[in-house]
Amino acid sequence: MFLLWSLILLGAAAGVVLLALRERDVATVEARDETVRRLYEDRLEELRGELAGGVAELEDQEVLEAELGAALLADYEGDQEEVAAEPKKGGSWLGLAGVSAALLVLFTVGVYQTVGDPAADGVAGAEALLGLDPASDSEGLDEWRQRLEERVDARPDDARSWFLLGHANLRLARFAAAAEAFATAHELHGDDPSIDLFWLQARYLAARGQLDATSRSIAERVLASNPNQPLVLEMLAVAAFQEEAFGEAVTLLNRALSGDLAATQRASLQAGFEAARAQLGAMPGSIDVAVAAGETPPHSMTLFVIARPVGGGMPYAVVRRPAHLVPGTIRLDDAVSMNPALPLSSASEVEIVVRLSQAGTAMAHPGDWEWVSEPITLAEVAAAPRLLEATLMPPMETSLGPTKPPPPGS
Repeated sequence: MFLLWSLILLGAAAGVVLLALRERDVATVEARDETVRRLYEDRLEELRGELAGGVAELEDQEVLEAELGAALLADYEGDQEEVAAEPKKGGSWLGLAGVSAALLVLFTVGVYQTVGDPAADGVAGAEALLGLDPASDSEGLDEWRQRLEERVDARPDDARSWFLLGHANLRLARFAAAAEAFATAHELHGDDPSIDLFWLQARYLAARGQLDATSRSIAERVLASNPNQPLVLEMLAVAAFQEEAFGEAVTLLNRALSGDLAATQRASLQAGFEAARAQLGAMPGSIDVAVAAGETPPHSMTLFVIARPVGGGMPYAVVRRPAHLVPGTIRLDDAVSMNPALPLSSASEVEIVVRLSQAGTAMAHPGDWEWVSEPITLAEVAAAPRLLEATLMPPMETSLGPTKPPPPGS
C-alpha cells in the first residue's frame, strides 16, 4: 500500500513539473510575438511623424511602409524558426523530466526496500490475537500464527512479531514453540518482565510443571520487579511442594495471597496454601488469631495480622489479606516470617497487632480499626499453638464522629 501511494504521488509530482515546463515554453513564444508587434507599431509611428514633419516625402510613404512590413515579416519568420526549434528543446526538457521522475521512483523504491518494511502490512493489527478465545477462535489464532511465522522468516530481528508469535503459540497450546518465540523476543529486546512472565509460563507448561535452572532464573527476574507476582509464586510453590519443602510452599503462597486477586485465582491459591499448611503441621511458636469485627468493614480495607516486639519495632511475621475474609483465622509462625534469618520462633516475647487499614499499608493511619494483644512469651506456646480472639471495632471518631471539646468553664 505504501509503495502504491508513493508511485501515485511521484507521478503527480512529475506531471506538475512537465506542465510547468510546457507553460513556460508557450509563454516565451507569446512574449516574442508581442515584442515584434510593438516594434513594428513604434517604427510605423516614427515614419508617420517624419512625413508630417517634412523629413520624408509623401511619395516615399508606400515604399517605406513596404520596407518596414518586409522587415517585420523577416523578424516574424525568424521567430517562427525558433518556435519550430522549441519542440526539440522542449522535448529535451520533457525527456530530462521524465528520466528524473523515473529515477526518483526507482530510488525511492530501492531505499524503501532496503530500510523500510514492505511486509509490515501483513501483520498490522496482530495485537488482536491477544483478545481471541482459543476455544472459539482457534482458526483466527492459527491464521495469525502463520502470518507471524512468515513475518519472522522475512524479518528475524523483529522482536514485536516474535513476542506476538509466542502468544499465538501459547494460546494454541504449542508450548515448546511458544517458549522458543519468547526466548528470541527476549534475546532481541532484552530483559522485560512482560516477556519473561510469558516465557516462563511457556517453559513451565512445555516441561509439564517442572522448573529447570533457566526457568528459575527467569522467575527470579520477574520477582525482582514484582515480588508478589502470584503466577510465578504459585509455580515456585508447586515445585517446593513436589520437593516436600512445605514450609517454603507456605511462605510463597502467603506472599501470593497478599495481593489483589480475582476470586477464582484466590480460591486456587488458598487451596494450595491450606494443603501445604496441612503437610507442614504446627511449627514451634505458632499463634492462631481468630479475627472478627463488631461491624461489617468496608471491602476497600485491608487486613494485617502482625507479630512484633512489645511496644513496636520491626515485625517478625506479617499476614496480609483482603477485609472481606473477616471473620477468619490466621496462623502466625516461621513460615510467614518477614525475614528467614529472624523467624518468629527466635523472639522471646511478642505482641500481636490486628489492623484493618484503609490505606492498604501495614503502618498505622488515622481511621484504622485496630486490636493489640497483651505480651506473649513464646516459650509458653512452644508445645502447642496459642489461640487468640481479636474483635475489631471502628475507632470512636469514625463511628460517632469527632468529639467536641467541653465549653469553657465547664
